[in-house]
Amino acid sequence: MTLKIDFGESDFAPEETPKATGGTELMQKWLFSRIDPELKNYFQWVASRKRKLEDKPRLFWAHDLAQDPEVAFLKEHKNMLDFEKVIFVSNWQQYQYGVYLGVPYDHGVVIQHAIEPIPDHEKPKDKISCVYMSTPHRGLEILLGAWKHLKENNKSEEVQSAELNIFSSFKIYDRAHMDEQYRHVYKAAQEMDGVNYHGTVSNDQIREELTKNHIMAYPSVYMETACISVMEAMSAKCMVVCPNLGALPETCANFAWMYGYEPGPEKHIAVHSHILGRAIESYRKDETEILLRLQKTYFDTFYNWDMRMNQWNQFLESIKMRIELEKNDTT
Repeated sequence: MTLKIDFGESDFAPEETPKATGGTELMQKWLFSRIDPELKNYFQWVASRKRKLEDKPRLFWAHDLAQDPEVAFLKEHKNMLDFEKVIFVSNWQQYQYGVYLGVPYDHGVVIQHAIEPIPDHEKPKDKISCVYMSTPHRGLEILLGAWKHLKENNKSEEVQSAELNIFSSFKIYDRAHMDEQYRHVYKAAQEMDGVNYHGTVSNDQIREELTKNHIMAYPSVYMETACISVMEAMSAKCMVVCPNLGALPETCANFAWMYGYEPGPEKHIAVHSHILGRAIESYRKDETEILLRLQKTYFDTFYNWDMRMNQWNQFLESIKMRIELEKNDTT
C-alpha cells in the first residue's frame, strides 16, 4: 500500500484552477456571495497562495498547514506585516502557525468555516450506508482495506448488509491528471462487493447524498485544518468515524466516533474497521438517535452562515475603521 502522492502542481493559486470546488474555493464562493461588495472590495483577499500584492489593505486567509511551503514566507516578520491580519480556519491551525512560523496570536484571528444546515429528513431504513467524500490521498486506501477487513471479520447482520459510497477524485481540485496514480485504488473500489464508486460530484449532490447515508467513514491520514465535509455530515445526522488527527477533534466537537490516529497503515486499517463496525451496529439504537439529534442542533447552530457572517462583518468593519482612523491621523 502506498500513501505517497506527487503534489508538484500544488502551488496553484485558487484563481489558477477556476473549476476547482474544494474547501478553499467553496468557502470563498459562499462568503463572497454574502458579504457587502463594498466591504469585500476594500481588501485584497489572499487565500493560501500569495502571488501579486495589490496596493490596498490585505488579508491572508490561511487554509493550508503551517508546514506547507506556500506559507513559509510568513516566517519573515516583514512579509507577515504585508497583511492586516492572518485569518485562520481553526484554533488548532493558528497554534500550528505560531509554533512553526512564529505568527503571533495578536496578528491572527480564527473564523471557522460555515455551512447551510442540511434540511431535516428521514434516513433509509433498509440498510446502513456509509460514505467517504474526500480526495483519495486523505485516506481512501485505508478505508478500502478497513472495509474488506470489516466484511471478512464481522458477521453481524448490520455489517454484512451495509454498503459504502465513495465520492472521490482530484477533479474536485481541477487537477484530473493527478488521478492517474490512483487508478488502482478506484479500480479496487469498483470491484469490491457492497462498494459504489461515484467519482467527484457537486457539493449540492453531496448534500443530497448525505440524506441517504448514515455514517461518514473517514480514516484520515491528512492533517485537516478544518473539514467542511464533517460539518455537513454531522448536520445531516450522520455518525462520523475518524481519527484524532489535525483539527478533526476541534471540528467534530466531541460528537465523532473518534480514535487515536495510527501512523502505520495496517494498524490504522484494523482500528478503523473495528470502530466502524461498532458504529454500524449502534446506529439504530435509541441512545444513538438522541445523540444525533443533539449533534445536528449543535452543528446547525455553531456552523451556521447566519452566525458566522456576524463574525465576518464585525471583524472586517473593525479593521476598516482602524485603517481609516489611521489615515485621518496622518492627514
